Amino acid sequence: RKNATRDATATLKAWLNEHRKNPYPTKGEKIMLAIITKMTLTQVSTWFANARRRLKKENKMTWTPR
Repeated sequence: RKNATRDATATLKAWLNEHRKNPYPTKGEKIMLAIITKMTLTQVSTWFANARRRLKKENKMTWTPR
């Protein structure tokens, strides 16, 4: 198992910041992010799930889940 690099997480964080109102990337967006970050689709999906959980815990973001 290989951990995500700083560059990869920076890309994902940038996407998350741009989509604060709806932090749920579509399948197409996840595939695009996976290619850019050299991560698997599963890793990208898991990263977003964890990131949303962290943000909710810190009360930094509020959104209506789909």
